Amino acid sequence: MSEPTDDLRERARQHIQQMPAETALGNADPAGGSMDDPKIMDEAAREEGEQ
Repeated sequence: MSEPTDDLRERARQHIQQMPAETALGNADPAGGSMDDPKIMDEAAREEGEQ
């Protein structure tokens, strides 16, 4: 396979820069994530585990 041209590399770099960081890393949350306080979720998970 031939090597990518500089133009192709530049377009790919720009495309990756425009992605949200979690998508660029490959672990995007399809549900859109949550803006809630993680401490509340951690406490709720602990309480659920105690039951």
